[in-house]
Formats: sequence, structure tokens, C-alpha cells
Amino acid sequence: IHDVILRNSPNFHVRLGDVKTVRIHHVNIRVNTTAQLNLLTSLSLEGLVWMFPFNTDGIDPSGRDIHIYNVTCQNWDDVIVAKPSHKNYKYSDCTEDMLVENITVRLGVGMSIGSVPPNTEVNCVRNVLFRNVDMERPFKGIYIKTNPGDKGTGIIDNITYTNVTMYKPIWWAVYLGPQQQKQPGGGGPGCMIYPFDPHGTCETQPRVTITNIRMENITITESLLDPILIRCNSSNPCKNI
Repeated sequence: IHDVILRNSPNFHVRLGDVKTVRIHHVNIRVNTTAQLNLLTSLSLEGLVWMFPFNTDGIDPSGRDIHIYNVTCQNWDDVIVAKPSHKNYKYSDCTEDMLVENITVRLGVGMSIGSVPPNTEVNCVRNVLFRNVDMERPFKGIYIKTNPGDKGTGIIDNITYTNVTMYKPIWWAVYLGPQQQKQPGGGGPGCMIYPFDPHGTCETQPRVTITNIRMENITITESLLDPILIRCNSSNPCKNI
């Protein structure tokens, strides 16, 4: 997939499930966030719809041997996110061997892993490298997230971020822990403003093992909050970060 402009998808712009040997480059993804806010206002839904502007992910692949490069994106959800694979997938039982590089982002909710819920077939993401990423006012920049579930297990292993710059991140610049938002279908923990909600909880996930996370040469300028939040489970702690 190359040399295309994708604008204002009502959902994910590019979604690739169970793939092998994919190249995506010179793609421009652009969501008109102002127009979406105006739409909510015109329908008297402003303040009633908690997911804004909806689920406008950029590129969401699962599988193996994936190279994504020279992409620009303005949206308000995951920008590029490795989704998990498991034992029932055809091409790979783990989303792996993925390189993402030379990415320019405005807004967005992260160069992301997951979310990864536990699964009886073992949800898995490993061997992913993000490098040379420039982000302006991201809601989150680096985002590694688990999801609730009480059956099965999951794996997040060998994830590297290098040469990433963020200017004025709006929320956590680097976040590793339980996914916070509630999905449009109603699932998810719904603890977006943790830890500032005195009545809310954001439980960590003991069934997903997180290991070998490397972040190097990360530059964060004018962060609104503390730049890094890492929350792992005490019964299965994250290792080698």
C-alpha cells in the first residue's frame, strides 16, 4: 500500500488482520478533528459521546514481516499499532518482525502495542521496532497496553522505540500499563483520567507478560504531566525495561 491519501474514515483507516510480508509507505492519513467536533455539536451530542473523534486509528496490522515507513498522520486514536496474533492465526501465532520508521504525527494516541488481552490461544506481540518518529501534541506518544480478561495469557516482548521526539504531549508521553479508554462497544476499563479520578480504578493485568522493552533517545518537550507512567502487575511484574 503506497502513495495514497486516506481522509476521515469512520473507523480504522487501514486494518490488516493475519497478514504476511506487508509494505506500507508514503501514506497520508488525515482526520478533520474540528469537523467531527462540529458534527457532535450539531447533533447535540457534545459531552455525551465519550470517544472523540471516534475510533480513527491509522494503521492496525497483525501478522509477521511488516514494514511501515514514510507515513504522516493526523488523527485522535492509535497512529500505528501492532495488534496481537495467536495460535489460531494462519500466518503467525505472534505479531512479529515489524519495523515502523520515518513517521510524522500530529495529535494521535500513540505508536502503540495492543491492546493485548489474555487469550486461551495466547495473544502475542514481539520483535517490533519503532524509529525516527516526530510527534506534535500527541495525547499519548509511546503506548504499550494490556486489556482486561480472566482467561488465558498474553505476551508482549522485545519492543524497541528509538529516536522519538514529542512536542507538548497532552497526556502521558510514555505509557505502559492497562488500556484506559472505554471502547465504542462498551468494553474496556474506562479509566481514562486515572489517577486523577478519586473513585476510579485502573487494574493492571497479571495474565499478560511484558518483557524486554527498550526506549532510547526519546525527547519530550513541555509535557503536561510527568513524562513517563509505567504500571505493571505485582504478581507478574514487567522485566527488563
